[in-house]
Amino acid sequence: MCISMNAADERSLESIRQKVFPFLHVDWRTAEETAPRFLILDECETLTEAAQLSLQTVLNTDVKDICVILICNSQSRIHPKLRQRLLKIRYDPPNRNHDVTDMFTALTRGDLRQHTKKQEIEHRIWKYIHCHPTEIHALINDDTIDYQVIAMELLLLADMFGLLDEPFMNRLNMIYQLLSDNTFLFDKMEEQLVHFIMEFKQKFEMKLV
Repeated sequence: MCISMNAADERSLESIRQKVFPFLHVDWRTAEETAPRFLILDECETLTEAAQLSLQTVLNTDVKDICVILICNSQSRIHPKLRQRLLKIRYDPPNRNHDVTDMFTALTRGDLRQHTKKQEIEHRIWKYIHCHPTEIHALINDDTIDYQVIAMELLLLADMFGLLDEPFMNRLNMIYQLLSDNTFLFDKMEEQLVHFIMEFKQKFEMKLV
């Protein structure tokens, strides 16, 4: 079950109230169906501030019930209260020529703004793959990086190396649910990120065998 809207055409708070909120209260799934409902808002940066903030109500819904996908051209125009609760993934046009790129370029999607952080990002990639388990807590508690970036980088690396599977995605969904929680349970989040990095390392090492 899915509802899709182009926010450029329906950017007001009233549009959210009339179309999105009723969707939250309707569920045609049977007892055997467990897939979540999907809300997709394209060009969501064009929503008014009031309309964007109203989406916090949707984000408070259990991610097992509804998955929210916001598509935008400029993250800077998304309200900070929404940005801090979402997993940010950059999408670029397909590489039709299958050009080989280095890991940093693949991970940053060629974003030149990230070039000043190249050494920092490459060091973090090395840590994801090679760090000792005792170093993981220091990695995720680094003040220069936030939890959303760690989750996004691990997702992109897992996709790059063909490591994505159901248990890995289930762990990511659990982390996303904690990120979306207004109370932000730091101890629980840290625990899940430690497991997430450990699972990535194990899958990567098994891939090399």
